[in-house]
Amino acid sequence: MKLSRTRQWVGVSALAATVLLANGCGGSSSSSDGDADNTVVSRGLITGFGSVYVNGVRFHTGSTQFSIDDDDGIESDLRVGMIVTVKGSVNDSGHDGQATHISYDNELKGPVSSIALDPNDATVKTVVILGQSVEVNSNTTIDNDGGLTFDNIQLNDVLEVSGFVTTSGLIATHIELQDNDLEIEIKGHIENLTTNSFTIKSFPVSYDATTELDDIGALVDGLFVEVEGQLNGTGTILLADKIEAEHEGLDDDMDEAEIEGVISGYNDIDKTFTIQEQFIDASNAVFEPTSLVLANGLTVEAEGHVVNGVLLAHKVKQRGKKIKIYATLSKVNVAASTISFSFNSDEIVVRVNHQTEIEDEISDNDIQLNQLSVGGFVEMEAFEDGSGVINAVEIERDFMDEIRIVAPVDGWDENAETVLLLGVMFDLSAAVYENEFDQNISATTFYNSLSPGEFIKIEDTDSNGIFDKAELDD
Repeated sequence: MKLSRTRQWVGVSALAATVLLANGCGGSSSSSDGDADNTVVSRGLITGFGSVYVNGVRFHTGSTQFSIDDDDGIESDLRVGMIVTVKGSVNDSGHDGQATHISYDNELKGPVSSIALDPNDATVKTVVILGQSVEVNSNTTIDNDGGLTFDNIQLNDVLEVSGFVTTSGLIATHIELQDNDLEIEIKGHIENLTTNSFTIKSFPVSYDATTELDDIGALVDGLFVEVEGQLNGTGTILLADKIEAEHEGLDDDMDEAEIEGVISGYNDIDKTFTIQEQFIDASNAVFEPTSLVLANGLTVEAEGHVVNGVLLAHKVKQRGKKIKIYATLSKVNVAASTISFSFNSDEIVVRVNHQTEIEDEISDNDIQLNQLSVGGFVEMEAFEDGSGVINAVEIERDFMDEIRIVAPVDGWDENAETVLLLGVMFDLSAAVYENEFDQNISATTFYNSLSPGEFIKIEDTDSNGIFDKAELDD
């Protein structure tokens, strides 16, 4: 059971829902972009609502069944940043579909036993839960029920973690504070099995004749399971109340399969790897961006078809970063649930949904969309889907500061020293260029390093309308 909700959600009226649907940005009704006749299974993080956005597809949810931690649920149980599995169909555009079933299951739930801030990056910290290292970073969404924030994570906080599996633990995509320290969960392969114990990712688990076995004939080493129970008095052993067999990977019987996660076990010769327990063969895949170099630890989305448990990828795309715009607002459209930023007479329109967090950093209060105003300075973070919709995750009203944009580059002109970001052309002729290590580089080196889809950061440090700094994003 989670703590009672304390923040205010942005309300979307029936009229606004109609407007969003008319603009192709939301609603839960049927798709009108073509026949949705390609069955698909898609596993990835939620990047927006008004329908559910996963892996660049807007899945309509009018008749969707929801499963939340193996129980029946509803769409409002879900949060941006949660990793879900969607089964349904997608039309020929590849960006619009119908979800028949959406399931969410956390990767880990337990108390924080240690906390370490990255000495080289104040936006990254590592917490240890049930012996697993969990990285919390600027891309992690944090449900602030009970006041949880990046800065105030404490020892013994019981956190529910959704995240990407890595060789060293997890990269958290979403975390929530729990109010029940007796509901502990861990997921992984059984190792070191005896008649009354085993380990999962080196953490000891104890079981006996009273432990419920769900969908399991017999426990064996190597079996992929989820264990639910409570910790012993010293917090060093999980006393299992239930052990449930978990499905690894994606289903074979789909026209299309998509999965997002962190690469592990990469074989450079065969171009094979694993993400989120799914084995992937990328030997015939097209990469986006074309400069993408596969390696362990890289967050990607693989698309293809599953044959005999192997996803034969035809495309691998780099994923996992947030768009950030720190600038003054040019429009606030409450009826359409959008905000806009104007640059060079062009606008970047961002969609605000019912789960966007809107805060006033000046007064330290949650606020509503209608309390934002044109000319007000905000710090906005968002995810962009392949459908072209930018979904705001968090908006913070603050005092005027330097204007900053972090976004994927869509095009550039080295001679004119311009870059195309989010549909807007930016003049960088007055900019100092830096690499990802904050070292000065030449304009030629900067532009030669670019490829479509790669994130860069541009800054107007004086907020005078002239972007005077451009940096390759790490």
